[in-house]
Amino acid sequence: MRLVPQAHSGPGAARNRGVSSSERPLVLFIGDDMVPRPDFVAHHVARHRGEPADEVAVLGRVVWHPSVPHNRLHRWLDWSCALFDYRLLDDQGDREAGWTRFYSCNVSLKRELFMASGGFDPEFVFDYEDLDLGWRLSECDMRLLYEPAAVVEHLHPYDWRAVERRYVSRAGAERLMAAKHDWFQPWFREQMETAVREPRVSRLWTFAVDRIPLRAGRVRRAVEKRADCHYRQRLAPLFLEAWAEEAASTSPARSTGPRAPESR
Repeated sequence: MRLVPQAHSGPGAARNRGVSSSERPLVLFIGDDMVPRPDFVAHHVARHRGEPADEVAVLGRVVWHPSVPHNRLHRWLDWSCALFDYRLLDDQGDREAGWTRFYSCNVSLKRELFMASGGFDPEFVFDYEDLDLGWRLSECDMRLLYEPAAVVEHLHPYDWRAVERRYVSRAGAERLMAAKHDWFQPWFREQMETAVREPRVSRLWTFAVDRIPLRAGRVRRAVEKRADCHYRQRLAPLFLEAWAEEAASTSPARSTGPRAPESR
């Protein structure tokens, strides 16, 4: 192992630096708050051996670390897919994850594919650097395969203040994504704007959702929708204020296609 330090510039810039410091044909990214299980690397390598095509990338699974409290807030982050969209992927049983799930906290790909995409855009200091790169990788014909056995445990407990900080950061990053790409629809902004137009939702729904089993299907989804709206109504003022502030100060050039590979 070789440690390559640099001044803090965000995870995307750090990952670019890591790739440029290696000549290995396969690169594997994890987050700094992710704890790999012992067979983690072996599962990534095995999947690439079975799928050697240059365009194949592999998405692993993220679960909570055992030390993270299994409380109502963390359960909401799971079932709402506020952090990762594994729930739908698992339910559908899809072999391919799709480029929108290019999560660089647990993903591997061929070095040549990464370089052909231009790597991470360093303007994204935190949040949306994954989605931006995932789209450009898709323009290079990436196929993102799901390998649920390649597991990392997310060692990052949240409280409400931490969730608020995450959404403020996400507002700025989503605004930057929208400014860079004509095709992009700002999903979180639309969710927040929808939430503030809804009648105020009682906090009791966040307790009720835990009493409805997942197998309840339609009933469970209806209760989840109400509980989720309550959380979003609480987050919306901060998110929309941060979005407006970022919109007033950010006007980068738009991108309509993948960038040429950069010299590193």
